[in-house]
Amino acid sequence: MTSRPPLPAPPYRGGCLCGAVRFSLGTRPKAINACHCTDCRKATGAGAAMFLHMPTEAIAVTGEMASFRKTADSGREIDIFRCTACGARLWHRPVSYPQLSFVCTGTLDDVSWVVPTSHIWVASGTPTDTVTPDAIHFDGPAPDRQLLWDHFAKLYPA
Repeated sequence: MTSRPPLPAPPYRGGCLCGAVRFSLGTRPKAINACHCTDCRKATGAGAAMFLHMPTEAIAVTGEMASFRKTADSGREIDIFRCTACGARLWHRPVSYPQLSFVCTGTLDDVSWVVPTSHIWVASGTPTDTVTPDAIHFDGPAPDRQLLWDHFAKLYPA
């Protein structure tokens, strides 16, 4: 079992690189997920990207943002939301499920508690990637997001 810092109570606050966009997340995340897919590696310039799975309605934002649509190799589409001033990626949202947003954990003001509870696309990762020992993980996509959410709830009971 990994030593996990406690999950702080919401709200969680964050923003872009230049400070023009600020946001607040008003509820607990559904998961803390690391994605090791090629798109996430290229988008972040790192071995993996980490996201909070958040209900879209829980996000309050100030500042000007733009979005663009990306189609993955799977054919799935996401809208990626960025600051119009500095271009920092803040979150993305599946076109097929707009009630859910994947908030980039690196944009949070406090990341001291962010430890992945799940890892996806592990087989696409780099040799230096590590998988959190008590996290659920999949070589490709998760067969169902609910598996990621259930595992988060097991590690962080309400």
